[in-house]
Amino acid sequence: MSYRLNQSLSTSQTNRLTTDISSVIGIVVDNILDDTHPRVKEGTSYENVESLRTDLIGSSIIRPVTDSITPQSSLKSYKPINSSMIEMPLIGEMVELIKSAGTTYYKRIPNSNINVGNAIENRDTDTFDEEKSNKSDDYSTVSSTGISNTENSDSRNTKIGEYFKPTQINPLRLYEGDKIIQSRFGQSIRFSAYNNPENTTSPTIIIRNRQNDESVSNLKEGSLTEENVNKDGSTIILSSNDYKLDYQPGLIDDGGSSNFKTTPINFELPSEYVGQDQILINSERIILSSKSREMIFFSKGDYGFISDGSFKIDNGEGGADLDFGDDVNITTDRNSGNFFVNTGDGNILLNTTETEEPLVRGNTLVELLEELIDAINKQVYNTPAGPTAPGPTNRADFNTIKSKLKDALSTLNFTE
Repeated sequence: MSYRLNQSLSTSQTNRLTTDISSVIGIVVDNILDDTHPRVKEGTSYENVESLRTDLIGSSIIRPVTDSITPQSSLKSYKPINSSMIEMPLIGEMVELIKSAGTTYYKRIPNSNINVGNAIENRDTDTFDEEKSNKSDDYSTVSSTGISNTENSDSRNTKIGEYFKPTQINPLRLYEGDKIIQSRFGQSIRFSAYNNPENTTSPTIIIRNRQNDESVSNLKEGSLTEENVNKDGSTIILSSNDYKLDYQPGLIDDGGSSNFKTTPINFELPSEYVGQDQILINSERIILSSKSREMIFFSKGDYGFISDGSFKIDNGEGGADLDFGDDVNITTDRNSGNFFVNTGDGNILLNTTETEEPLVRGNTLVELLEELIDAINKQVYNTPAGPTAPGPTNRADFNTIKSKLKDALSTLNFTE
């Protein structure tokens, strides 16, 4: 009974949608992108912010193909079918006008050219001949520019946007069950589970900000591509199971070589990034910022910092507390690297919290001992028989000790 009820409800809903939703094709004449558009300010002074028609922002002014006489200034504006996921069309782009529940919305028409869609430069937007719109020549694309041709392209001097520039963007290869969001600028979000060599269930999310230049240059327009974590723009990957991160640090050239030079000595990198839940963030610059509270890092395993550059921490306030449960090894450049500890006017306390037992200054101690030996060598004792000769009889032994005093000075470690 539940199945029949669901079927009945589904049929009823389908019938209702069939009667409530209708669509026609229209061509975009203008877009309302911000509050500087004349229609947003129409009928009010710009200074009167509360009276601005900001609800029109995100709308497009569209001429239905059935309307060839209405002046452009009198054409209606239409809001997107999904206001929570706006996909702005271009001027000269054909869209679908969908009437739902008494209101008409616009929806972009899918096209193999992800970047410009079916938009055409110099398309006649004052009048629109529906018969011409059905001709295949109206949709033909010039492969070198990605801009479509039209019979009446000389009738106007209309660009597809004020600053929009047509570029090549290649569609992503699909795997069974994928959900993909692709923008006309090469950004994409992929929800997948089978995009791995074994096609096993490995839920993965890939967020990519830009298609890499190499693939744009090497691929023909319309050819399929796939995300490249090493060469695409900023990328975030949340992967699992059998999805393998083919990650290399640094910038990767056309031959697949990296400019990253440092080889880890103490930290052991995994042989391959696969087989578990992983998150990778890869970009030319990464900024992490905590505006008002803590920044906390937890790691059940080892954590490593591997860099071709220097490691710097500027901690303005609060000092630092470091607690290590085992040995601490600090190695600088084995040829000439220095290790500096500078506390200003503060103290360096080694295995103590008190200042009762200060360290000895090496050079100062050597000078004092030299003076002591010199004084010993000059000793003269008064006896009943008169003063003795200067110095002890084993003066040579004292001089030998004096010559070795500087051996006590370290050649690598220094203090103030």
